Amino acid sequence: MAADSEFQMGWKSLLAAFVGAGCGINSIPFYTHGVFVGAITAEYGWSRGATQFAFSFVMITALITAPLIGFVIDRIGTRVVALVSLGAFAAMFAALSVATSDILTYYALWFAMAVVASGTMPITWTRTVNGWFERQRGLALGLTLASTGVVATFAPSIAAGLIGDVGWRNAYRILGLGIAVVGLPVVYFLFHDRVRTPAEQKTEVAGATTREGVANYRFWVMGISLLLVCGGIAGLITNLVPMLMDQKIERATAASYAGIVGISVIVGRIIGGYLIDRLWAPAVAAIFFAAPAISCYLLMSATLNTELIWLAALFIGLTAGVEVDILAFLTARYFGMRSYGALYGGQFVFFALGSGFAPALYGAAFDRFGNYQPVLIGSMILFLLSAGLILTLGKYPTYEAKT
Repeated sequence: MAADSEFQMGWKSLLAAFVGAGCGINSIPFYTHGVFVGAITAEYGWSRGATQFAFSFVMITALITAPLIGFVIDRIGTRVVALVSLGAFAAMFAALSVATSDILTYYALWFAMAVVASGTMPITWTRTVNGWFERQRGLALGLTLASTGVVATFAPSIAAGLIGDVGWRNAYRILGLGIAVVGLPVVYFLFHDRVRTPAEQKTEVAGATTREGVANYRFWVMGISLLLVCGGIAGLITNLVPMLMDQKIERATAASYAGIVGISVIVGRIIGGYLIDRLWAPAVAAIFFAAPAISCYLLMSATLNTELIWLAALFIGLTAGVEVDILAFLTARYFGMRSYGALYGGQFVFFALGSGFAPALYGAAFDRFGNYQPVLIGSMILFLLSAGLILTLGKYPTYEAKT
């Protein structure tokens, strides 16, 4: 299909994927958890590291659920998975409001939410978008996941306002209701997989099998590179508000700075998607993956001012804007669409490892050292290693569909 035809035919599913990704487990909890941490620790006296560890259950659970969801959507499609999981996620996010002073209860609620919401991970939304788009795939993926940038821009301030006005428990309930009211109708009416033409149905979908993909060195290079960059980004984003509050910045003001990350996520998604359609994607990725090293350096400044905070947030957001897009694009480009769900799910394990443990590690580092300096230095090194690794992927392979 021509590029313009792709958008004419696939815009409904693209719009639904945009909304679904923004309402998903990797979006709203990721960008609001840091705002809830202060209120919850103040009420229960938990340590910052222990409270931040709750988010780790989202990614720990994804180690198992991501490959499983990928396997399922390769066989039954994405629509049913998306609808059931999105509704369950909305209910469980609201259920976080019933947490007690027993931190194990809080952890159990996060674990249950992570399990039922696994179908709202980017695997689901990008699988359908990849089916509708080929020539403009990078841009379409960028637009799909740009909704997480919208959430990152507004959700921290909204969450902070709700916590201040109605308390953290009602804030969880209101946000959970918002997920259901906004997400479910759009996904129900607009989200559909592309139906293959009669000619296409006579051939297999081109690409590597799951076994072939996992045996390829590129699978592991991509995974390790993403593990490093996603770990650093997750740690920075989820701890940015507490980090700024340590600098005597008010919660609402710190949340507004976190909103800068959201704006730059949107910019990163669109620019990154546009570039990877036209340039060698690993080179584009390397530039973005190295950029947050500058943010780490700026955040260690003893004279942190508004300009430095803006610049640090900008680079964090730009990289957060391409990491999952790059994962989806590279998986499709290097392994084809035959086993996309399973292979993307396997790649998502690396994303989950990095994103899942980093917030707690950042919090634990603060508890141990009384500041974030050591972990920021470590993150600088990881960002540069990630950029170097992604450059070793080589040229794109070609897969032919077999009758």
